[in-house]
Amino acid sequence: MARDYLVKAEVRRFSPAPLNGENILGGIPRKIFTVENGKVTEGVRIDSFTLKGAGVTIPVILVGEEGRGRKLGVLPVQLLPSSYKEWQEEGHVYIRFAEVGTTKAGKPKLFQVEYADTTEKCICVFRTRIGYRGGNSHTGDRDGGMKRDYWGEERPTFHPFPGEILCDGIIAQGAAGRMGGGRQLIAIMPAGIVFRTGYSGRLYGAPAAHYYIFRGGQILSATWEEREVAEIF
Repeated sequence: MARDYLVKAEVRRFSPAPLNGENILGGIPRKIFTVENGKVTEGVRIDSFTLKGAGVTIPVILVGEEGRGRKLGVLPVQLLPSSYKEWQEEGHVYIRFAEVGTTKAGKPKLFQVEYADTTEKCICVFRTRIGYRGGNSHTGDRDGGMKRDYWGEERPTFHPFPGEILCDGIIAQGAAGRMGGGRQLIAIMPAGIVFRTGYSGRLYGAPAAHYYIFRGGQILSATWEEREVAEIF
């Protein structure tokens, strides 16, 4: 059954509604990055997921988690033969490049490719944390505005998240997820536009946010304080 999945899978392209008049997907090979609380690494881990009804295990990217008040996000991946063999033997494998297509049901799916040198957009897997009894957020850059929070303190406001979300999941704390919770995403991110991951709750000295930009085929990461000092973007 698993062998048939590898050989017979049908490659179809994912074409959602345009963003600002442009189709941001289009089946172009893209780099993949994992973004985890300011740490950016090239590539992503492909795990195993068993379809309970069919009893078939397939390669996927997982975000979020299972359980009450939580959501496990599952994005299927069509692997190249060499990666598929390693995945079968080890239960996981790492890949660095992929195209975006669809399943037969029209849901997003990644198709691994050997190489990608495009610098216009990339695929990001956001494994974003939450603080103790807190949450998280995914936004664009600061927009210059300010607003008061629940405690009356002034906080900056932000542009909308600039990515096209392919899959999302929810992580949480507590037996029913009521102590805190936040999203994790897989998204197509455009070059030259700043995006941000923010964290709330008790952070125990860790930064409350990180800012990123995809530029020249790489993702730069910095806190707001680092941006003010270095003016890197």
